[in-house]
Amino acid sequence: MTTTLGKELRKLRIERDERILDMAGKIDCSTAFISAVETGRKTPPAGFEELIIKAYGLASQVAGKIRAAADESRRTFVLEPTSQLGRDTAGLMARKMNSLSDEQLEKIKDILRKGHNE
Repeated sequence: MTTTLGKELRKLRIERDERILDMAGKIDCSTAFISAVETGRKTPPAGFEELIIKAYGLASQVAGKIRAAADESRRTFVLEPTSQLGRDTAGLMARKMNSLSDEQLEKIKDILRKGHNE
């Protein structure tokens, strides 16, 4: 089953008339690994999407799609807050994530997006 990230990677290759081998060479990883990420057999490691974005010189809108697709394809995330407040907030979020309503999660997402754009 192809993941959202897999679909974006394939689209990128097709638009540039490339094979998986070409992409693997550009980001210095194996074709088997890229195939496994595309099909969901492997979770994209931290920074994988940034390698793709940099290797292909993607504009912000396309880069945003790749980042969102990578996030959607991940099963886990590693957070490394640099302050006690950040650690407390991340821990609380992790503990409460599955008990929050969609409305609450949307509000949090909006807060985080606004903070990023300021």
